[in-house]
Amino acid sequence: MDDQTLRSFAPLSNLLQDCYAHGGGLVEPRSRAEHIAISAPIVKQSAQEIAVAFEGFSVKVHIATANVASPPTSVWAYIEEYPVEDGGLGLRLRQKVTGRKVEVYGKNEDHLLTFLSSPQLTGSSTHMANLYQKEGFDDYVLVSGGTATDSYDVVLYNDGAELTYLLGPTPDTAYRDAFRVLTEESAPAAHTRTAQTHFDRGRYREAVLSARLAVETACGGRAPDVKRRLADAPADVATAGKALYGKRHVAVHEGDTRVEKPDAIQAIRAMHRVLTYLESTTP
Repeated sequence: MDDQTLRSFAPLSNLLQDCYAHGGGLVEPRSRAEHIAISAPIVKQSAQEIAVAFEGFSVKVHIATANVASPPTSVWAYIEEYPVEDGGLGLRLRQKVTGRKVEVYGKNEDHLLTFLSSPQLTGSSTHMANLYQKEGFDDYVLVSGGTATDSYDVVLYNDGAELTYLLGPTPDTAYRDAFRVLTEESAPAAHTRTAQTHFDRGRYREAVLSARLAVETACGGRAPDVKRRLADAPADVATAGKALYGKRHVAVHEGDTRVEKPDAIQAIRAMHRVLTYLESTTP
């Protein structure tokens, strides 16, 4: 697209940047294996250019391969009101359906709070009741960009030009999930994945904590649930559970004692041993 003005409009500009970063057939003029399908009324058309109107505008992206190197992460969020110390109400974002925290500050924290307050200040909240509800996608805040943390409990977005947060519905929100396959993930699976990610990045203390959380959530959510579920477990499973708890205790109360790579390796191995046992005994 040669028009510099149109390039500046987010999230349309983000769509073009994402397509370019993806590469493959999306930037090949003669390949139709991967393509962007735009549906909208045509304003004018010539041999060199087709101009469309945003009214009724929609975008679909077809990608032939799922091997996307650095896809953007997008979540549909709702605004949650919560009490603060002065007796007023604070505002924050949580993901629709899952309820996990969505942490994003954009230019600064005040800028985000002004944005979240705008529906109330302008009166548009009376027409966007679903914006404050966990279920349903009639109204939402669409947050997209690169993430520093993407775990079972929280999504933390990096600040930067690629970050956008928009009140929806908007006409071009459908394309983003074409870049990221969304799968429903259980809490134990999410913590298992997070533990391995922490380990791969050298965050051994966090790896141990996530490994223990994987076992706790698989057992019911609390430490006593682990003890109950492993009461009749074979000796090797019980030993793995105790070892993992010991590593977790060190990680929580880390002071003079450091959590090193061997500790994390033992914790992750113990986690997998316990989870395998739990899966085999779940009715």
